[in-house]
Amino acid sequence: MKTSIIIITAVLVLAFSFFIFTNSSFFVPTYAKVKCNIGEIAGPAIKLVGKPANLVKYLFETYVNLFDAKKENVELKKKLDIFQLENQKISELEKENKRLKIILHLVEQNPGKMVAARVIGEDIKNWFRCIIIDKGRDFGVTEKMPIITPKGLVGQAVEVNKWHSKVMIVNDTNSSVDVYIDGKNSRGILEGTGQTTLKLKYILKNDEAAIGDKLMTSGKDGVYPKGLPTGIIITVNRNKPGIFADIDVMPFNNFKRLDEVLIVRKR
Repeated sequence: MKTSIIIITAVLVLAFSFFIFTNSSFFVPTYAKVKCNIGEIAGPAIKLVGKPANLVKYLFETYVNLFDAKKENVELKKKLDIFQLENQKISELEKENKRLKIILHLVEQNPGKMVAARVIGEDIKNWFRCIIIDKGRDFGVTEKMPIITPKGLVGQAVEVNKWHSKVMIVNDTNSSVDVYIDGKNSRGILEGTGQTTLKLKYILKNDEAAIGDKLMTSGKDGVYPKGLPTGIIITVNRNKPGIFADIDVMPFNNFKRLDEVLIVRKR
């Protein structure tokens, strides 16, 4: 049986080969049709076979593009950081220029009465909080000379040498300034607390002190001339025991960000 199947199969193969190589009119159209159908079937198969190679190529090109984009992004970020740094420097220079112009104007408006100085450090080892300025006896600075900015009072010189001076700022616990409330008859003592805010002492509860009131030096303590701005009232508590109100004041100057000051000479 198996031998018969083999013989029949061999005959069919020979016949099929004969028709192909002899261009039989009977088989050629059929063969062409079969060939076309095989091509239609094989086409998608070839595409499928080619897809892994295309996928690898696509992934490689995508990786290269992403790598280039990342590299470009890093370069752009560096340029942006440099630009922002330069822009910040320009902004700081403009602010400094504005401050110096104001100080120069005040010095010119008060010839012989004021000396401009630069803050060059802070003394935190002393028994009081001080800033250090670059003017001393060579510029006529002496102890207890008031130190101000265009915004208002800073403090007073407490130690002076030939080239430098130490200035006790008004928020030191040893500082006290005789002040009055601008536009009102109330007068008290402004004391340092060692913190950001100050305390206004000896203001009676029935006085007109209110949040937002500005304080000015009275000139009656023998240190500060009259009329220097010192700070603004931010809280008023009349509920505490005693006859005086508990009042907090925010100084006009930020003592952690002082760059230039004015020394007020006494005559």
